[in-house]
Amino acid sequence: MLYFSGDQIYEGNGGYSITRFPADAAILNYLGKWYMFGWAFGDLMRDRPTICTPDDHDVFQGNLWGDGGRNIPLEEWQQVTGDKGGYVEPARMVNVVHTTQCAHLPDPVDPTPIQQRIKVYYTDLVYGRVSFAIISDRMFKTGPRAVAYWPGRADHLKEQLPDPGVLDRPDLKLLGERQLDFLEQWITDWRGADMKVLLSQTPFANIATHHGAEQMVLVGDLDSNGWPKSGRDRAINIFRKAFAFHITGDQHFPTLSQYGTDDYRDSGWCFCTPAIFVGYERRFLPERLGWPIKNPPDPDRHNTGYYEDAFGNLIYVYAVGNPVDKPSHTSRYRLGQDRASGYSMVRFNQTERTIRIEAYRFLADLSKQSADNQFPGWPYTISQWDNYGRKPEGYLPTVQVSGVQNPVIMVTNETTGELEYAVRMQGNEWSPKVFSTARYSVRVGDPDTDQWKTVEGITPQQEGSHDILSIDL
Repeated sequence: MLYFSGDQIYEGNGGYSITRFPADAAILNYLGKWYMFGWAFGDLMRDRPTICTPDDHDVFQGNLWGDGGRNIPLEEWQQVTGDKGGYVEPARMVNVVHTTQCAHLPDPVDPTPIQQRIKVYYTDLVYGRVSFAIISDRMFKTGPRAVAYWPGRADHLKEQLPDPGVLDRPDLKLLGERQLDFLEQWITDWRGADMKVLLSQTPFANIATHHGAEQMVLVGDLDSNGWPKSGRDRAINIFRKAFAFHITGDQHFPTLSQYGTDDYRDSGWCFCTPAIFVGYERRFLPERLGWPIKNPPDPDRHNTGYYEDAFGNLIYVYAVGNPVDKPSHTSRYRLGQDRASGYSMVRFNQTERTIRIEAYRFLADLSKQSADNQFPGWPYTISQWDNYGRKPEGYLPTVQVSGVQNPVIMVTNETTGELEYAVRMQGNEWSPKVFSTARYSVRVGDPDTDQWKTVEGITPQQEGSHDILSIDL
């Protein structure tokens, strides 16, 4: 299956000019560039299922904070690059983008349009016993002018803040309530699936430190999904309950990282793929700036380890593929290599429940077995179970299930009523970890035949307990 995570086209594709208005002319301008994408990748897409999700450049916007579909008057957008949030292009043009790129997907879980009757596309898809949630990072996101108090660009934070919390408020939106409600439903729906993956446009952290060929230093970029922090944490705390892996793009250089909300590595892994061809360069070079980063996975691999971004987000950067400092080539292919362009593969083994992540350089020669074919740190394999790294306070008795192979298990805290997680077991035995001393209920079953049993009032024990909870379905 192919995944194109956004910016399938840029405004100036093929050297052609940009026509923004009126709607008919903007649509024609977009379609000419969309055809180029089809010509470039048609041979791959002709016989492979393909997921496309649009991002900001697809709707001719550069940076997009959709604000639920609000309209931005052109004069306002030209002055402040849309930092109050909304869409500058005519809604008809935006809908053509969403239709051409997403109409082949399963129907949206809630097709109700947002403001200006702009179409939504967030949905889910099961393929090869992997369940994919497909969402939009930009459609509901609040514009940065809501919190920016500094002069100049509202999305560019250029000084470290003593308290990053001043940039966060509970009313600020990242994914929007509708998509969060969808994720709450998706994490419990395991019909036909052994593993879960979230597909979106960009990582839920601010990893880039240097921007552009001139390597402008930004402490924080409010276009990243490290902001707003409360919205970011809320989303991660939902999808980690399904042990979901996150795949994104957008950052123009590859990273492999693990999220943290309350502690480092307490959540899931995120793979930001290399861009197919990089124009605007970005880098992650905290060591060069003297910014704290610790516990590297490999002492010989610089700029990796535990990192707290400008918004207070905790992230473990396992691997990063930075561009070279000064590209030495003028040919476009060598330039693509120097700028950290490339492509990636993610391989899901549903039996072993492993995820192998590969990040290939633009000029990789796959006829040769060479470490230089991939960026440093890749390939790397994680387990499905690594995608919920929260440390347990105890364990429930080992659940042994008969009558169903690989049943789904849902663990709920009876004091809070909160679902701790829902996942398909690997085999028929599972020792559920829990995160408090409260009593828990366990629901076990087969979602494909709708056979379920629930056991309530279970008391946590310490690791190593030999108690057994037998459930016959």
